[in-house]
Amino acid sequence: MLKVTIAELANTGLEESAVIGHAIKTPSTGGEVRFDIAHRIYKVHGRQLSVLGADGSRSTVAVFDYNKRLYRIEAKALPGCGDTAADTLRFQQSLVFTEGGSNRSDDTIRAIREACRGAAFNPAGLDDPRCPGGAPQ
Repeated sequence: MLKVTIAELANTGLEESAVIGHAIKTPSTGGEVRFDIAHRIYKVHGRQLSVLGADGSRSTVAVFDYNKRLYRIEAKALPGCGDTAADTLRFQQSLVFTEGGSNRSDDTIRAIREACRGAAFNPAGLDDPRCPGGAPQ
């Protein structure tokens, strides 16, 4: 199952954390979240998670609050469908934001990079597992 959801958030007054929290709650209900980490497409920051469903299904989901819209892309491998991990990941990673904007301020991005100093990549967030320093305490 492949699904993309785009929801208008203009004039809702919702905070990003509430929007993202709700958007990842739905696919993770009744399942086991294998990971829930910072994720980034170019300069747009969000979350990525993997869920093992109670029925044996496996979902890979990415969620972003950007430009007054919620973007959620989900690929779900149903039980008994063989090894489709590469296909689900490829679909989940197919979302692209092309206009070059960001949902983080320059100061926030600078702080993330500073916390992950020495990393050989541009980190997705303070809790990016590839960040050598991890999230500051």
